[in-house]
Amino acid sequence: MEFLTSGNSSLVYSIVFTLLIIYYGGAFISLIHLIFKTNYNLTERLLWMLVLWLLPIIGLVFYWVSWKRRSRN
Repeated sequence: MEFLTSGNSSLVYSIVFTLLIIYYGGAFISLIHLIFKTNYNLTERLLWMLVLWLLPIIGLVFYWVSWKRRSRN
């Protein structure tokens, strides 16, 4: 980690901060979609909420891929 932050610490921190904002923005949009646009029952919604918050990035991608598959059927 010292290699990354040796001379460009503010750049690295701003990149990490931007990526975190993008991730949590995507998670927030996914949660709003989950609550208002889906017809999942309460148990399924709670499980998706756990997946979205506990599995970074993979949870977001998996949610949207499975939603697109479900909406096609």
